[in-house]
Amino acid sequence: MSTAKIHPSASALSTTIKHLTGKLQFNRSRTFSAKGFGRSSPSSLTVSCSALEVCVKASVTVPNKLGDCPFTQRVLLTLEEKHLPYDMKLVDFAKKPDWFLKISPEGKVPVVKIDEKWIADSDVITQALEEKFPNPPLVTPPEKASVGSKIFSTFIGFLKSKDPSDGTEQALLNELGA
Repeated sequence: MSTAKIHPSASALSTTIKHLTGKLQFNRSRTFSAKGFGRSSPSSLTVSCSALEVCVKASVTVPNKLGDCPFTQRVLLTLEEKHLPYDMKLVDFAKKPDWFLKISPEGKVPVVKIDEKWIADSDVITQALEEKFPNPPLVTPPEKASVGSKIFSTFIGFLKSKDPSDGTEQALLNELGA
C-alpha cells in the first residue's frame, strides 16, 4: 500500500469536522481517493476512540450472555448498523448492583452513556445516536413508523421463546406476511 499526502478540499474537511465534533466515540475507516494529487491508489484514514458503554439485561438461564430484552436488542442493532463500538455491561435483574441503580434509578435497560451522560429508553437512545452519528441514516419514515407496533406482541413472544417448536416463529412469519 502506498502512502499519499492528501490535502482535503474545504468542503470535505468541513464535513469531516462536523462529523467528528464532540467526543469521538467510534472507530471508522474511510477511504479517500487521491486522484488529482498525483496518486491513483486509495489511502485510508482511521479514527480510534473509546467505545460507548451500554447496560443490558443479562440472560436468566445462561451466565454471561445477553438477555431477552427487545428494547436492548433494538439499541444494539442500531449500534451495529452504525458501526459504533460498544462495551456491553450485563446487569443481573435478580440482583441489580448499586452502580447500576445510580445510573438508572428505575432499574430499566437499556442505558447508554453518550457524551458522559447516561441515557435511558430505547426510543430516546436511538434518537440520540441518530443525531450524534447521522451516517448511515436509520430513521424510519413517518409513513412506516406504525408498522412495527402491529407485530410487536408476536415479535416479543418469538424473542422470549425457548422452544423452537412452539409455533412462535411461524406466528411471526404469518404476521410479517400479512
